[in-house]
Amino acid sequence: MTEAYFMIYEKINDYMGLGAIMIFFMAALGLFVYVSPERPMFKKYLAYASLWLIGVLNPVTVLVLQKLNFIKDFERFMWLLVPPVVISAGSLLLNEKKKSLYYILLVMLLFSGIKMVNDTEYEEPQNSLKISADAVAVSDIIMRDALSLEDGERVTPNMQMDMEECPKAVVTDPLCEEIRMYNANIRLWFVRSGFGNSNRKGWKRVSNLMSRNNTEIPVSVLIRHMRKKGFSYFVLGDWQSLTGKVEKYNIEKIGSSEHYTVYRYNRPKTLMIKHYADVEGYQCMSYTLYTSDGELIVVDGGRAWQSLELVDTIKEYGGVVDAWIITHAHDDHMGVLASVLEAEWDKSEIEIKNIYIGYMDYDAVNAQGLRTEAVQYLWGNLDKRDNVTVLNTGDVIDVCGFKLEVFHTCNETVTASSGNILNDGSMVFKISGRKKSILFLGDIGDNNQEIRAGEGITDDEIGNGSKMGRLIADEIIESFGDRLKSTCVQVAHHGNNLMPDYFYEAVSPKTAIFDAPDWLMENRNKETGESSYYTTPHYKQLFKDMGAKVVTYSKNREIVIY
Repeated sequence: MTEAYFMIYEKINDYMGLGAIMIFFMAALGLFVYVSPERPMFKKYLAYASLWLIGVLNPVTVLVLQKLNFIKDFERFMWLLVPPVVISAGSLLLNEKKKSLYYILLVMLLFSGIKMVNDTEYEEPQNSLKISADAVAVSDIIMRDALSLEDGERVTPNMQMDMEECPKAVVTDPLCEEIRMYNANIRLWFVRSGFGNSNRKGWKRVSNLMSRNNTEIPVSVLIRHMRKKGFSYFVLGDWQSLTGKVEKYNIEKIGSSEHYTVYRYNRPKTLMIKHYADVEGYQCMSYTLYTSDGELIVVDGGRAWQSLELVDTIKEYGGVVDAWIITHAHDDHMGVLASVLEAEWDKSEIEIKNIYIGYMDYDAVNAQGLRTEAVQYLWGNLDKRDNVTVLNTGDVIDVCGFKLEVFHTCNETVTASSGNILNDGSMVFKISGRKKSILFLGDIGDNNQEIRAGEGITDDEIGNGSKMGRLIADEIIESFGDRLKSTCVQVAHHGNNLMPDYFYEAVSPKTAIFDAPDWLMENRNKETGESSYYTTPHYKQLFKDMGAKVVTYSKNREIVIY
């Protein structure tokens, strides 16, 4: 209740001057004395005055409206609607009935309004808008940095800008209010008590934190909330300092005024991952990874008949693919890339800067004789280009600012033991950011009826994996150990695989992505709807038991990692 009283006092003092309250009462008294109670005017203005006294200057009203997040509307009602009406009506009446009182009222109005024109915080030499030099300087520092202008280059406040281009800043009280009045191009995290976002859930903690009364600002709290809301700048007064592990965050001082310092928080680059369903309802593997800096990575891309759809998507992202990564040369993985290269779209409609593909023993593939036409289709277009890089197990490269580690490609184990060299020789790689990562497994651990029959694997023994699945799993785990752990995993062979459970337990993901339609997820033949030999239900349950989120074609198709 005390806080509410203080807020009323503070608002009256800030907006009107305390003398304005006495003027209000004098005007109301004049109406009461000189207007007959029988006249409608008397009742009307008496109701106005009573409403303001009981409904506005009431701490209970303040507390209720704060709770309901309507305090902003309360302020407008309090200062703009009622007092001017009562004061103006009372003033006119006093001028007509009692001129001596009217002159006294004018003198009081002059002194009560002195705060608005002659406060020490708004010295006249600074500018005619009553904005302090600190507010102007801080605003210009933020705008110059956001627009990449030279130091000292003139900044025009309130210029025409798209909302998304406007810088977002957390500014300590009391400077926040002045910047809001001076330059609307800066999107502010309002910290003035009881105003705007300061009352909303998720915003209030920082609003309270950045009040003028706080001298220590915990950096972890501030940065966590800034990152969540997409803010890049914050401003502290010279009486404030950051506490905690400041060195943990990429914070840069970009300028200062007489009493304030401006900082930029360089947010980690983000990666938006999307996977795409086959347009005909089959299984395929197609991903786009879009960075917050505007770079595009494509992983596999799906079947050739999806070419137009993916090319349209690439055009929406700007028409440039910074990296196109292929796990293996099967048409449901590389068909779009081969089709794009065949049509030479990368020269006319889209540009492909780099193509990465895992090492494959194509002589062994040809000797095996399985789907060799797909290999020829791809390599017929790759071997005449100079932007192709073949990656091998153990390679670590930078792709658009993210680390790519290769954990598996075709090797002697695969060529000697696999019944499907292309699938089991898929490039297994991990893309990592500062905290999160995604592991792509391609089609390793192939599952088919011949393997199940030849090794006698029953439904209860799926978790043991196949012989080939165990060989691949053991090699990867032995070579890379804990580096295998990832935030997300693309489940091998569209979820229909025979990798042992312990392999996925070593990955320990929080999200498992199945590149699979519903019929495959539910172990049903696509054409007949009858139960089939697919292992997807086993792995779906495995990840659920591990507490991982399961993502399929039909839901949750966007994942963000850092």
